[in-house]
Amino acid sequence: MKAIEQIVAGYVSLKDRQALEKLRHHRQQLLDDVQMHTIPGFKPSIVSDILREEIEVIEGALARIDEDRP
Repeated sequence: MKAIEQIVAGYVSLKDRQALEKLRHHRQQLLDDVQMHTIPGFKPSIVSDILREEIEVIEGALARIDEDRP
C-alpha cells in the first residue's frame, strides 16, 4: 500500500472530510506548480502522474464518505 493510501484510509476511518479536502487541495497546488516550472534535467511528467494518481485516490475516498452519509 502506498503512503498516500494509508493516509487517506486513516482519514476515511475518522470520516474526516475536511482533512481529505485539504489534502486534495494541497496535491492540486503541487500539480499546478510542477506544470508551471521547468527545470533542466527534471521530468515533470513523472511527478505529475504521481500527483494525479494521488488526487484520484483522495477523490475516491471523498466519494466513499459521501456514500456513507445518511
